[in-house]
Amino acid sequence: MKRKKWSKCLACVGLTAAVIAGGAIAAGSQGSQSNPLVTLDYLNEVALPEIMEQVDKQVKERFDKLQKEQKPGGTTFLAVELKKGETIAPEAGSQFLLRSGTLKSTDALVDLTTGETWANDGSLAENHLYIATGDKQTVAAEEDCLLLVQGGYTVK
Repeated sequence: MKRKKWSKCLACVGLTAAVIAGGAIAAGSQGSQSNPLVTLDYLNEVALPEIMEQVDKQVKERFDKLQKEQKPGGTTFLAVELKKGETIAPEAGSQFLLRSGTLKSTDALVDLTTGETWANDGSLAENHLYIATGDKQTVAAEEDCLLLVQGGYTVK
């Protein structure tokens, strides 16, 4: 009878030792060089900022490339600010829209909003789309202005 108890006890100790050894081996393989264990703090404090930095860098590079490709005279309207006393000389066929401020011109322009030739009668109307009919036309800012311009132009 003593022998049965002794062999049962030895079997229990052996089984317990095997379970502990198996757990230690399984726990030892976690967080190794080949299978790292990642914590939430590592993700929030290290990995996420690095990823965001890479994304910001790629977005800035793409934005800079697109800005270099965009030239005055393209098919999009560009915002142009004129200070009081500055003039803009649009190329023939260029369009511009006065958003704020006061502009005066002595040259004939076509007011696309009304469909009429703008008579040299002073200030241009806000939110009217004008088109330049010649290359040597100039429009002067009586006060600070904001324009949307499509086509070629020079600011003097």
